[in-house]
Amino acid sequence: MKNLGSVFDTTNSASRLLRRSERGVTGLETAIILIAFVVVASVFAFTVLSTGIFSAERGKETVYAALEQARGSIELKGSVIANGIPDITLDDGEDVWDDPGANLVLSSETVDKKEGLASSAILVQSAFTTGLIGSEVITPSVDLTKYDSISLWIKSEVVTAAGQLQLIIDDSAGCGSPSETINLPVLAADTWKDVTLGINSATTRNAIACVGLNVATDLSTSTDVTIHIDDIEAQGQITSLIILVANSVKGEPIDLTEPADSNNDGIADSEDRRHKVLISYNDNFQLRSDMYWTKQFVGADDGDDLMEEGERVELTISMQGLDQSTPLGKSTQFTLEVKPASGSVLVIQRTTPDQISTVMNLK
Repeated sequence: MKNLGSVFDTTNSASRLLRRSERGVTGLETAIILIAFVVVASVFAFTVLSTGIFSAERGKETVYAALEQARGSIELKGSVIANGIPDITLDDGEDVWDDPGANLVLSSETVDKKEGLASSAILVQSAFTTGLIGSEVITPSVDLTKYDSISLWIKSEVVTAAGQLQLIIDDSAGCGSPSETINLPVLAADTWKDVTLGINSATTRNAIACVGLNVATDLSTSTDVTIHIDDIEAQGQITSLIILVANSVKGEPIDLTEPADSNNDGIADSEDRRHKVLISYNDNFQLRSDMYWTKQFVGADDGDDLMEEGERVELTISMQGLDQSTPLGKSTQFTLEVKPASGSVLVIQRTTPDQISTVMNLK
């Protein structure tokens, strides 16, 4: 019996050993699974951490870039000041023009007009060919040196080609020796047209005493033709714009070396360009990418061309570089962009008043 008990005891011990062995295998598997989870979690955590660090670095770069941009930016101080010249009336159409010769009948028309009480009417008879068809003395004479354009209302009974009719300005009475002859554009029959004409910059016009109308090529009609003309004006215009600028944030100096304008055309010279700041201009008629400008330090100035912390600079931008037939005149919206070598662009948008005067505050 004892031997039999020993056998049973041995069997039970083996069974316990087998059960213990099975529990060991299960624990190992569990450990492996847990380790795998830990590894995966570590990889995921590393990925998230790396992404966060990368994002933080990019964010920091963006902030630093923005600060650098701001530190090199120009800020407008105060209003935009405009210097200008007002309109000059050369003829208001109220009087009968002077008759230069045969086959012409000149009169004042009080019904068919555009401005004021009347327009000047010129009846060109079929026998007339070419030449001056009328003129008006300007008393006293006027200085048009700073003016780029002349505007007028005109109407013809027949279609005329470009250059067939011409406006004349002269420094002598009677328009016998024109200072300049300016071609008029195409005119539709029986239609008033508001025309703006550019004046040649080479024309001597410091004492204009006469305005007239010329037929350059025969109107070629078998009947008489009536031409009306009204409200001839030298157009008022902005001659320069003045802005006061400073650093928008205390920081990097801005190089304000002035541009050159060797041919005095109002556009900065492109060859051997020394200046770092570009000023562009645009309106509905034109775009100029590099206007000529000059500077004047206001208050603090250490004597160099750099606009540094605490310094303010007055920039005067010439409008001479605009098209002569479309200068910056009344009721015109325009945009200036001041572009330093680095930093953000200063954008200024203003509208000119209904009437041009000598000095205007464009708020």
